[in-house]
Amino acid sequence: MKKTDFTTLNELFLHICTNYSNANFLNYLYQGNWRSFSTQEFYQNTLDLAYGFKELGITKDTKIAIMAESSPWWVMVNFAANLVGAISVPIFFNISNEHLEFELKDSEVEFMFLGTFDKLDIIEKHPIKQIITLNCALNNKNKICIESILDLGKKAVKEPLHVSLPDELCSIIYTSGNTGTPKGVMLSHTNIVAQIKDTSTLYDLDEKEDVALSFLPLAHIFERMVMTFYLSQGISVYFADDVKNVSNLLKEIHPTVMTVVPRLLEKVYTKIHQKVEDTKGLSGLIARFAYEHARGKPPEFGKMWFEPLLHSLVYKKFLDAFGGELRMLISGGSSLDKEIYKFFINIGLNVYEGYGLTEFSPVITANSPKKSKWGTCGPTFPSVEVKLTPDGELLARGPSVMKGYLHRDELTKQTIDNEGWLHTGDLATIDDEGFISISGRKKELYKTSTGNYVSPIPIEQELSKYKLIDFAVAIAEDKPYTVALFFPDFEMVAVYKKNYNLNSDLTIDMFFKLPRVKKELDRLIKRTNKKLDKWQRVVDYRVIDTTLSIEGGELTPSMKIRRNQINSNFKKEIDSMYNKDIL
Repeated sequence: MKKTDFTTLNELFLHICTNYSNANFLNYLYQGNWRSFSTQEFYQNTLDLAYGFKELGITKDTKIAIMAESSPWWVMVNFAANLVGAISVPIFFNISNEHLEFELKDSEVEFMFLGTFDKLDIIEKHPIKQIITLNCALNNKNKICIESILDLGKKAVKEPLHVSLPDELCSIIYTSGNTGTPKGVMLSHTNIVAQIKDTSTLYDLDEKEDVALSFLPLAHIFERMVMTFYLSQGISVYFADDVKNVSNLLKEIHPTVMTVVPRLLEKVYTKIHQKVEDTKGLSGLIARFAYEHARGKPPEFGKMWFEPLLHSLVYKKFLDAFGGELRMLISGGSSLDKEIYKFFINIGLNVYEGYGLTEFSPVITANSPKKSKWGTCGPTFPSVEVKLTPDGELLARGPSVMKGYLHRDELTKQTIDNEGWLHTGDLATIDDEGFISISGRKKELYKTSTGNYVSPIPIEQELSKYKLIDFAVAIAEDKPYTVALFFPDFEMVAVYKKNYNLNSDLTIDMFFKLPRVKKELDRLIKRTNKKLDKWQRVVDYRVIDTTLSIEGGELTPSMKIRRNQINSNFKKEIDSMYNKDIL
């Protein structure tokens, strides 16, 4: 374990730059070619940016928004803001217009690092003094490119930079807002540093051997914390230019460590299943046996005598899709389906699921190479205490608990009690070994009009395993029974049409009414319903010919469903399933 005697992010910056010498520290794609920043270049650029910021008038408590795709520049701008005592406000670059307007106004941003100009018309409505860009051709009275700031910093008088105190506010991060208005979570240096120190005791990284691929948005606290941990360990980090390019980059970079959200693993799992189904002859028989074995065997049973053969014939090919060198895959952001978790563990992929909230900076529990149990979210982080309320809600306490919600004192008091316990709003169980499992959101437990309770997430996870479905949304709140909305995976629909020689011009409605497809959907629902109590069973569904999106407001940036928005957008389709006597 490396030394972790820093107490602020500013001290962490100095720790990185004095302890490591990595020529390929931060790497990004530019016009199809990799460019690298060494640790020395990272150090000098960040210092120059910090002095340039001072010249622009960015000082202690100045709010600077970062709305850009993840890159070394995102990281350096954020650290430079720390060095002058500014407060960073990360904003997802693909945020909905409504939430962007709210976050800019609520946080009172004065400066902004902007990577894309898609929403410039909304941004320019707000009193922002200066927009920082990567494009020097756009230099004008209220836009300045990063190169110009570096030049300002190089020429500036090198007075001492801000000395941060551990409890100082360093960032405001807006929650995804899957219900209602986003909340600005105020985090201090202590909040994030405590996470880095805990992480370093559980995950060993080698600065010379380990390579990370990063493709999740740094505006998300999960990826930002993990990125800060990578930097603290001095390893090489490669930034994906596009999430659609990740499969290619895995084979090019061969990462040893990576973080994902469950949605990615669900998509990979579905594609593996499709590939297995399409394999013919003896190879197909072996592939199907291997797939079903990995899907069904509890990992705690240990290795079976024939598994090395399955690994060499089948599983190795599955693992090659991840680059072949991955030794740690950390999943967070939402719960991972247990069947999918089991499958990847059984094929030899070291998946470690964790759990947390933005309000906890974010990790509360996590599996790790030191202690792991599949199907759970792991034990608590070393500095974290947890307990359950009588109704099963998980409470957490420790140095990573947020300072509070911006402008929301009453809500802060409701969320953090007088004894410092954060009320997570999640229902959980804790086993005899201290491993925690999350069973769902306290507020995402539907109560039907007949007085029964329905937990939508397990239903949605099961339905979404079907290759033709991208998202499934269960509906039951204040309703007499459960129904579902299906949102197609248009890519898989196209593959299906091709495989079965169907007319490529078939509309989604026509396609899902085909006897073959309808039979498969009915079988899916029947299989899902077998696992549910009678009052939870899905009795009707509608296929919606549209794609859910973050920009459209139906998904959070971490790919969670915004239920209020779904209910509003598709009210007509939902109501049509209740205007008849089904039961």
